[in-house]
Amino acid sequence: MKVSAPGPIRVAHLADLHIGSALRGLADYPGAPAIDPHEAPYEALRAAVLRITGGGYHGVLVAGDVFDRRHTDARALAACQDALGAFHEAGLRTVVVSGNHDAETPLPHKLNLPPSVRWLGSEAPESVSWTGLGITVHGQSVADPDERRDLAAGYPRRVPGTVNIGLLHTSLDGSWSRRICAPTTPRTLERAGYDYWALGHVHHRVIPDTAAFAVYPGNSHARGPGEAGGRGFTELLIGAEDSAGAPRVEIRQVDTAPVRYETLHFPDPDPDPRTLEADLLARFAAVPEPPPGGAVVWTLSAATPAGLLRPARALAGPAAMVCPAQDDPAH
Repeated sequence: MKVSAPGPIRVAHLADLHIGSALRGLADYPGAPAIDPHEAPYEALRAAVLRITGGGYHGVLVAGDVFDRRHTDARALAACQDALGAFHEAGLRTVVVSGNHDAETPLPHKLNLPPSVRWLGSEAPESVSWTGLGITVHGQSVADPDERRDLAAGYPRRVPGTVNIGLLHTSLDGSWSRRICAPTTPRTLERAGYDYWALGHVHHRVIPDTAAFAVYPGNSHARGPGEAGGRGFTELLIGAEDSAGAPRVEIRQVDTAPVRYETLHFPDPDPDPRTLEADLLARFAAVPEPPPGGAVVWTLSAATPAGLLRPARALAGPAAMVCPAQDDPAH
């Protein structure tokens, strides 16, 4: 693998941006952080773009569902255009594939793509060579929102002498998503012989149990209590070859979303009042502080006594919101 970049190559792997999709499950009460459910998703996108363009990255992979089928307005289009333009201005190569949501909106076809951005087609897999970085990206967009074909089965074999990355929006074997989209199997991913599979569609950070190095980065911003934990993107670090001649590939998760959801779970119907305050403070302290202007949204689990809502709000701090238990169906 011949590269011109000094040190490890850094690639940002994003998926499921769902630009314009609003936050849900926010309760309004005195003293709670001011969170605009419609503005926060755009802030999350800007935060991710700023981190990537200023973070020494060499390339960007976007594994589908850039847009949200319910938000097809001019603002969503402009936000995507700005993000891709920022990547181009920063000298980053970018490859994008469509997901099932993108297949339900005309917005991808209205974009004016910068020269360094490739949005791959849906008729057949395409391969993009990142000259100088020693990377080949293989991908195919989803054209049917109810795609049932195994797109990965048609991806080309690896290109020798380069790091091969598969870019795919897929429900895989359905273990983490109730909506089927371009289903495939771990064995199919393995047969391609790629060094990394950049996946999208699942909204949680998941590394499937497969011999192929495959990763779901989760979505760039959580949309409700059912999407708890840090949100942002996955950083892919590609180093020099090991003794066996294979490139060293590592990942780490990067949190950029200003708003983070967490679940407050106290299954004991009658918690000990002598330790309750310390227990609550420990739960809150275990979660990283949000960035300036951000917030942590805590939602009581269904098993948590409703009576804990008031003491939890009193102890959570100014950058936290504590909400009662509620339904948040998966999408």
